[in-house]
Amino acid sequence: MFKNKIIQVALFAVFVLGMSAQEVTAQQAKWLGIGALNNFYMPAGTEREHALVSQQQYGLRWPALYDHQDMQAAKGFWIGTTDFTDQSSTNFPFKVVHVGPRVSGLGSFFPIEHKLIGRFPRVQVLVDDDETFNVADDVDEVDPNLPADRMVYSRINTAIGLTIERKVMAFSNEYHDNYHIREYTFTNTGKADATDQVIFPNKTLTDVMFFWQERYSVLHQTRYVIGNSTGWGINAMVDRFGDGIGPDYGAAEGLRGHFAWHGKLPAFTQYDNIGGPIWTASTSSGLVQPQDSTGRLGAHQFVGNAVLHADVAPGNPADDPNQPFTMTEIGSDDGLNSSNDPFNNSRMIREYQEFMMRGRTPRHAYLVEPSGEEGFLNPTGDPSRGTSGGWSSAKGVGPYTLAPGESIRIVIVEGAAGLNREAATRIGEAYKRSGGNNSLLIPYNDGHSVSASLTKNQWVFTSRDSLIQTMNRAKANFDSGFNIPKAPVPPTSFIVNSGGDGVYLEWDYPDAEVSRITGFEIYRAQYRRDSLYTKIAELPASARTFDDTDANPVGGPIRGIDHYYYIQAVGRASDNDGTGLTPPGALKSNRYLTQTYDPARLKRPPGSTMDEITVVPNPFVRSASTDVSYAGFEIQFFEVPGRARIDIYTELGELVQTINHSDGSGDASWNLNTKWRQRVVSGVYIAIIENLDTGERATRKFVVIM
Repeated sequence: MFKNKIIQVALFAVFVLGMSAQEVTAQQAKWLGIGALNNFYMPAGTEREHALVSQQQYGLRWPALYDHQDMQAAKGFWIGTTDFTDQSSTNFPFKVVHVGPRVSGLGSFFPIEHKLIGRFPRVQVLVDDDETFNVADDVDEVDPNLPADRMVYSRINTAIGLTIERKVMAFSNEYHDNYHIREYTFTNTGKADATDQVIFPNKTLTDVMFFWQERYSVLHQTRYVIGNSTGWGINAMVDRFGDGIGPDYGAAEGLRGHFAWHGKLPAFTQYDNIGGPIWTASTSSGLVQPQDSTGRLGAHQFVGNAVLHADVAPGNPADDPNQPFTMTEIGSDDGLNSSNDPFNNSRMIREYQEFMMRGRTPRHAYLVEPSGEEGFLNPTGDPSRGTSGGWSSAKGVGPYTLAPGESIRIVIVEGAAGLNREAATRIGEAYKRSGGNNSLLIPYNDGHSVSASLTKNQWVFTSRDSLIQTMNRAKANFDSGFNIPKAPVPPTSFIVNSGGDGVYLEWDYPDAEVSRITGFEIYRAQYRRDSLYTKIAELPASARTFDDTDANPVGGPIRGIDHYYYIQAVGRASDNDGTGLTPPGALKSNRYLTQTYDPARLKRPPGSTMDEITVVPNPFVRSASTDVSYAGFEIQFFEVPGRARIDIYTELGELVQTINHSDGSGDASWNLNTKWRQRVVSGVYIAIIENLDTGERATRKFVVIM
């Protein structure tokens, strides 16, 4: 699935027409994928519906190690102002420019610059010579002084003359890797198109409102288990903290935001669906494997966002605790969320007055369940409240007046949290065994900090506590000036090679960083990459290789099954001063930076005689080379000696490639490239295999049809 992956790079087609090559480059999506939370970021300033693929629930994945953890359905970002006169001298009492939740921003948002900056370079992770990754960490620039470990930087002009600088920051500290911080600076530059020229040199913008919507739908994997409509968030429960209306659930002072969870779907009656228990593995779209039907809680995550800072006014950078002015929830399929037009006066009046300036309204979650916590744990209401699409969180910050050259800074955090995989599995299994007893107290002990007996839904709502803890850590990070303890940098490369009697690991580490670590830890999972990982080695800081063989005290790899690995550099406990609510102890480099997503497998033992050597497939037909058993675009040589030389000739006797096989296994492969790195043409080929230990030779003829 991940072998030789073509990186998904999406372009806004509507922006591309007529643009220069430099402007087209600015349209590429950038992924933040170095921690447990993965998401893509578009150059126009928000991640609208169907921004990269034609499906809802794409992006905002936590925990990203597992498949189909997407919780993002659509986002919208609008800017409104009053009494605006454009270049054609047309006056608009209310002017609103839009990108998302459904419109592209064409003619309103003009991306100028879009890049991914890293504190350290991308880690090269290979399994059997192929790159392996979940999302591509394509760093455009390296800045060792970057306060975050990765940052997506975007600069965007808008049709009203405001220029946006958006910095989206991700951190590899394991206690801070499940949120992203978005820092916006809005400046009245007068630049109002893609040319980056000043169009409005002396225009003051009045009553400017910045307005965001987030349509969350928890969670893609359980969409067809619980109900298709969950995929567009019809059952999303949306609550808040810091709005002065209801409980704050332990959120730190100064945090004000929204969060959502997988709420009741009235049409689903087999059992209580809070937490998304998987009793029957619906395999639609391949989201759930057939064997995954033990009851695992598949949608226990809570996801949300909060304002960390909003300037009081231009020139006054103090945080305004009264912002956002608007904190509300909006019907995701409301008519004002489609076909937005920056020239439709009547629509813009309604958008500005009814959405952006709505103020702080009663919370959606309490309109669904007026009893609050009791209703959340034992739901009876319908989260859709009669709508076709459920509800989105929305906030409006402002209004501000910005004279030419003046700026406003707004900082927002978005994160996700929940149960760990083992807890979600064990609790869900117990719930299923009980036949769906919602009063059953289920004990769980994680062996560290968690030991309790709670009902299934009470366990699910511990995810809310985890999300609030995440938000509190993000605020502490921001308050520190992004000065939280840095996790050690990862190895610069991590190479995993399958062999006949073991799996062989090697890595590089920057010399300048070695004094800051105490060693390395290596972890391995068997069968699936989303299964339990076990520490298989603790090594000194000088180590650069490890052989995972039967000599390993914890046991070596097992023939016939898949193995997955990651390596972490272990820092010094003294380097962790606890800033940003970081728990004490030595930090480790982030596991996601070296995680393998493709399996390593023990190869066949070496052949006992030269007569056993076979070439597969024969003939090789390019149009039919989809059998994963043959790794796609490769010729396989089976039952070869453990040390062998394979010379491949054309039928005319021209040597096209030599393969030096020395890993002790009976498997060798050829990628159909010549020694000049060109793809071979159709024809008959001859392989001469020499046993380097005995001198014996064998000849095999095979056909390639390209």
